[in-house]
Amino acid sequence: MKFLVVGKGAREHAIAWKLAQNNKIDKIFVIPGNDGITKEEKCETLDIRSIDEILKFAKKEDINLTFVGSEEYLAQGIVDKFNETNLKIIGPNKYSTQLESSKVFAKNFMKKYNVQTADYQSFEELNLAIEYINKTEHPLVIKADGLAAGKGVYISESVEESEEAIKELMKSKQFKEAGKRIVIEKYLEGFEASLFFLLDGKNYQFLTVSKDHKKLLEGDSGPNTGGMGAITPHPEVDENLLKSIEKKIIKPTITGLKKENLFYKGILYIGLMIEENEPYVLEYNVRLGDPETQSILYLLKSDFFQILKDIYEGELNQTKIEFYNGYSVCLVLSSEGYPYSYTTGEKILIGESCTSKIFYAGVEKEKENNYLVTNGGRVLSLVSRAKTIDEARNKVYKDAGKVFFSSKYYRKDI
Repeated sequence: MKFLVVGKGAREHAIAWKLAQNNKIDKIFVIPGNDGITKEEKCETLDIRSIDEILKFAKKEDINLTFVGSEEYLAQGIVDKFNETNLKIIGPNKYSTQLESSKVFAKNFMKKYNVQTADYQSFEELNLAIEYINKTEHPLVIKADGLAAGKGVYISESVEESEEAIKELMKSKQFKEAGKRIVIEKYLEGFEASLFFLLDGKNYQFLTVSKDHKKLLEGDSGPNTGGMGAITPHPEVDENLLKSIEKKIIKPTITGLKKENLFYKGILYIGLMIEENEPYVLEYNVRLGDPETQSILYLLKSDFFQILKDIYEGELNQTKIEFYNGYSVCLVLSSEGYPYSYTTGEKILIGESCTSKIFYAGVEKEKENNYLVTNGGRVLSLVSRAKTIDEARNKVYKDAGKVFFSSKYYRKDI
């Protein structure tokens, strides 16, 4: 059996690694992938970029099932193209992807179906947005409408900061077309949670809830990133809170998905803010998160291929999901300067006594000597699991000292 994973980061490495544990799978292709993934058994990467080329490859290789990790390909309509040619694929079609690819679409959906979220306004004209922030109480959250790799979000404490953020998005076009429209919403204060559940086109099932660390610096300060670390399960989310999330977030979301013909076969990830024990939706994502995936799949005891097979075949109501006891902690090692400018081409050395699982992201092979060098902002993820958070955390931080590249940076408070 041949499996295809679409994407290139540590998330896709973790997916491929977990799938490789199934004996029925002979080969896993990751497109475009990264050179670190080829360290795994059964795994091969191909530097193919366009959806048409991916489609041709899937036909030629007679791929049995494809799973899309990257939101970029989903937003471009890869699922639609596969469905048109009767190739098996898991993920939302282009229309459903708007839940993630357009903050305005998502917020309007939440409002329509009474999904608890922060009050907001959307704008397409810079002057109207500036006029609004001048008469609105701060702090505010200002978001690019489109995809910005998790970085198009500003928290502003003053009118001056809000104006600067709006101009960066709409005038300077920091995130290109993603900032053509913006959402300005009320700032919520509390703790964040990443909720994941599975969809098979008619049924849904809760997967888990993780704690992501989006900010670059300790104490959740500094700029937003794609994520600097994750803990699974979320240590601050208890059964009572989950019941509230089910009632106020999940059920109205599922109702809306069905009524708006947005229900799809895949993953729905809901970014939450918990303020005074009340859950509010920050965003929808129509795929697995990064770095949460690394943490989730390292803790998952169940066969991930069987879960994906059940999703595709519409049999989630029979799926049994089991995790190892305890917690898993993921720590992202990045290049200093990320998420802005950073150097690449630095040799990566791994100490032999490193016991944490490594999932690679921004790396490539040095052509002449065949070792890995840095080639991105987030270089790799270290993941460990243990019965307590402290044990798992101690393992990854101990191993962080056994990974070497010149500009290595990581948060010390995951």
